Amino acid sequence: MAAAREWRWAVLQLEREARGVAGDGFDWVAAVRRADEGRDRFYVAARVGLTVGSGDVAQARWLIARQLNA
Repeated sequence: MAAAREWRWAVLQLEREARGVAGDGFDWVAAVRRADEGRDRFYVAARVGLTVGSGDVAQARWLIARQLNA
């Protein structure tokens, strides 16, 4: 549940920025990374909780590399 809340919070921050209510100093890149990493932690926790062990679901490292090479 904690991982789900963390991911949800990170996505809500992106939504607030998209709506124009996030406030000054919002760092879009850092917020996207928090959402990406939160997603990864959620899926890892969900797989552990469901005892599903096949394959890596993490994407944050790949997404960060894509952003840096864009």
